[in-house]
Amino acid sequence: MVYGQGAVVIAEDPFGNNPKRPYLIVSNDRVPFYGQEYIAAVITTTDRSEAVTFTPDRFEKGRLARTSHVSPWSVLTLKDWMITKQPAKVTIVTFATLCNWHLEMQPERA
Repeated sequence: MVYGQGAVVIAEDPFGNNPKRPYLIVSNDRVPFYGQEYIAAVITTTDRSEAVTFTPDRFEKGRLARTSHVSPWSVLTLKDWMITKQPAKVTIVTFATLCNWHLEMQPERA
């Protein structure tokens, strides 16, 4: 199965803190190896001031069992074989909020 941009997936935790955890797929079909590996942002239950909280209205379909937050600065590569399921998908507005966060973090040009 190929996971699209904005998909919330459950996958292995490469850092070893939990056996599995949720991630938000950031990459799309313009990225090399799409369908084999994905750029993803970490989803956590820890509320941080810069994180985006996943309230019920932020999901296009599905949901997560616990109140969760995506950390747009914490990204990694997930291999397709690490992903076990897709419980949700965020709205385009939610995804745009995360993209805007990244744009705001770009250095100013001289």
